[in-house]
Amino acid sequence: MTGRRLLGVGLLSIGWLSEAQGQSATVPPASPTQVAGSRWALSVDLVPVPASGYHFSAERRLGQSSRQTVVFTPQFYRGPVSTLTSDLAQAATDQVRGFGLGAQHRIYLGRQPTPLAGSYLAYGLSYQHFGMRFQGISWQAELAADGLYYYQSRLRDQTETINRYGASVVVGHQATLPDTPLFLDFFLGVGLRHATSRTTLPSPRFATRPADYGSAGLYLPVGFRLGLRL
Repeated sequence: MTGRRLLGVGLLSIGWLSEAQGQSATVPPASPTQVAGSRWALSVDLVPVPASGYHFSAERRLGQSSRQTVVFTPQFYRGPVSTLTSDLAQAATDQVRGFGLGAQHRIYLGRQPTPLAGSYLAYGLSYQHFGMRFQGISWQAELAADGLYYYQSRLRDQTETINRYGASVVVGHQATLPDTPLFLDFFLGVGLRHATSRTTLPSPRFATRPADYGSAGLYLPVGFRLGLRL
């Protein structure tokens, strides 16, 4: 009698164990969203701010688990021209207004468990339009007291319109701040720009150094972005 009871208890225990194993095997896997993580990231570049520029970037992954992204960067300019960008800037009298757009294809290198993170290689194109207002010395015919016009050289309000096109290749690193959706993005590269200018002066004013609004030729694109993953 005791042997039969022990046998019954053993069979019942085996049944419970099998049922528990079956339930654990049928637990649904994590959803694709949980595995893949963020597909969007928004950021602002702090480097153009001293030049009265505001660059906002939107980055999107190309596929649910891809290590490639596209980055679009609308650009806006409004404010004073500082001596950091132009040797000829004159306090608050020199003003810039403008807009632009950058487009970039980014390839993240290596294998990272966190999407939109790690070192990357990127290339892209950009367009910028600047409207400059400033004061400069120029000659102009002026009406004198005797009713005749005479050419006078003095400080006057001037304008300059700049259109600039660029292409660049950069390397960078995007690092996540621990336990937050925030990240830092640093990049540096090499690029080539072409600029056209129309001005009320005999020659363009804002092309005296590489950081100037109308500078052309080879340049070193550099950025420091603070962003948020969505």
